[in-house]
Amino acid sequence: MRLALLFVSLFFLSQTVLADDLEAIYKRLVLARSLKCTFRVGLQADWRSGRLKTSPISSEELVLHFDVIDVKKGTARLIGNIGASHVGVMLTPSHLSFMEKTDISNLNFTTVFAYYEKGTQNFVSVTSRHVTMLDMPLPSQHHGSCQVWE
Repeated sequence: MRLALLFVSLFFLSQTVLADDLEAIYKRLVLARSLKCTFRVGLQADWRSGRLKTSPISSEELVLHFDVIDVKKGTARLIGNIGASHVGVMLTPSHLSFMEKTDISNLNFTTVFAYYEKGTQNFVSVTSRHVTMLDMPLPSQHHGSCQVWE
């Protein structure tokens, strides 16, 4: 009986510690004013044949830097490989998302999760590009991580 009580006590204690850790990670994400995100693994969709064909994107490293993040106003500045633009920000209980509408009306979404990449303090992230070129959908999705940039 004592062993069972000890086990239950340790289980709830570990859950409290885990919840405290998750809360601290989330708080660190919410308070970040600048995040530099690097994406190394991607997948490109090709619809030219009228059927979905996917291929890995291995030749590029995509770097997105979100700066002047203001969660209360829902705004940030995105510095990318082509220039800078203003983006929208949405905070949820588990992640921070950035929404960009490009000058040619393509949409890009980046989500930074309140979850660390193993062995680091970098946040797991994903970015999706919803691109149309010459009336052809060419979406892609990239996976990587973001670090607080100070």
